[in-house]
Amino acid sequence: MPELKEWTITEIIDNSAAQYPELVAVRTWRQEGSAYTYKALREASINMACYLLSLGIEQGDNIAILGESCPAWALSYFAINRCGAVAVPILPNFSAHEVKTILEHSGAKAVVVNAAHREKVSSCSIAVLDMDNLSACTSFEASESHLRTLRHRRPKAYDVASLIYTSGTTGTPKGVMLTNKNICSNAVDCSTPFIKIHRGWTALSILPLSHVYEFTIGLITLLLNGVQITYLGKAPTTDSLLPALKEVRPHVMMSVPLLIEKIYRRALLPKLKEGTKLGKLYRNPLTAPLVYKIIGAKVKKLFGGRLKFFGSGGAAFDNEAQAFFHRIGFPYALGYGLTETAPLIAGCGPKDQKVGTLGPVLETLSVKLDPGTNEVLVKGSTVMRGYYKNEELTAEVFTEDGYFRTGDVGRFTEDGRLVLNGRIKTMILGPSGENIFPENIEFLINAEDDVLESLVVADEAGRLVSLIRVDIRALKKKGIAVMEYLEKVKNHVNENLSSFSRIQKVELQETPFERTPSEKIKRYLYQKRA
Repeated sequence: MPELKEWTITEIIDNSAAQYPELVAVRTWRQEGSAYTYKALREASINMACYLLSLGIEQGDNIAILGESCPAWALSYFAINRCGAVAVPILPNFSAHEVKTILEHSGAKAVVVNAAHREKVSSCSIAVLDMDNLSACTSFEASESHLRTLRHRRPKAYDVASLIYTSGTTGTPKGVMLTNKNICSNAVDCSTPFIKIHRGWTALSILPLSHVYEFTIGLITLLLNGVQITYLGKAPTTDSLLPALKEVRPHVMMSVPLLIEKIYRRALLPKLKEGTKLGKLYRNPLTAPLVYKIIGAKVKKLFGGRLKFFGSGGAAFDNEAQAFFHRIGFPYALGYGLTETAPLIAGCGPKDQKVGTLGPVLETLSVKLDPGTNEVLVKGSTVMRGYYKNEELTAEVFTEDGYFRTGDVGRFTEDGRLVLNGRIKTMILGPSGENIFPENIEFLINAEDDVLESLVVADEAGRLVSLIRVDIRALKKKGIAVMEYLEKVKNHVNENLSSFSRIQKVELQETPFERTPSEKIKRYLYQKRA
């Protein structure tokens, strides 16, 4: 891994181009001519940066990027950084209204957008660059004057590199200002402690680069270490993901827990039901290890047979599914972080994973718990500069001694591993002042057969209500009435809960819950009004 002196994204691209010039850096699956070597990526970013200068882009100007992950997305970001501007990554599933709000609030001078999202920026009077065809940018002939300007504007460690707007679960977007140092230090911190990354490894990217988790760890960390990144180029459905895994055979992948939770509940659990041949072997202590070995081999083959690191983050990971993947030897690694921390705060490699914990805190960070609420507080080089144009909110999220308030309630195990209990904002106050974290109840509900997802909220009377989406087709096959099943789930779950956190009422959730890009349910949409 190249040694950093300037701690900027531009330096990372320059250093990696010098160290791995002819290795392929980025490409799109099954797309001819999409590949860039490390050397070509650097050269293209220089040309595009000079093209941006020719458009009148000034140092510190904001330039938005809107589109699915692809080499052109990464190239655009690197060019923006190189010319001293600030990248404003916009999540591709944001609505036209949200996109317009972000462009207006950020004061973006230009937007790089692909055809699928061009309509979202049609009403905005700013320069538009076509992400699908950047040839005019990358073949731009840089003058000596432009190159001198690039040298003069070369970014510094504490310059803002990304301005990231997150929808979160509150429905109120905030512009998170991350510096070059924030991102680069987190990328370096993730390069060595979890797994030794080898030059020439391959990675399959399925998450949006506009999410800092995929950008920092799934792009910058991998480019630091000479990895070839292949972008899926489309939504990760079964029809696209399975053949891509077979062809790319990745060593590294980043995902959200929902992906492998679905594999567990929909593909693996049905084969282990009571009465099935495999289910009988699975329930026998003598033969269970053999079943785990067989399933583990099949799952690893499904992912291409070379997988060394499957990073999972952005949302909670069901403990039951965690335990299963741990037993079959699947190399998952659970991490915890936020956009505001660029992102990783705590985590560990596949071999060090312990079910129910997030792993130790990164050595370069200082993390403590608020003595009154047990809120996780973080200080270090990865913590954001603040929220754009919002000094009041910035002041609210920092303690007097400079720690960032994550909003997450946690605890540390005896061996120093971080465990989260829930979010302060989602915490429900019990009848006698008890702290109830709905996420813990939802874990129990989601572990029930035929439950697809759930959400626990409090009604105006303070009673706990669970909204549950079930596999109606499976219940019909079994001849079980839906409401009868929901009551059964409620009673079974309540047996494992303290008296003050038991569910009083269950309701059928007929449609999938709306989720954020990191697959958290948008809780604010489902608060009970009656």
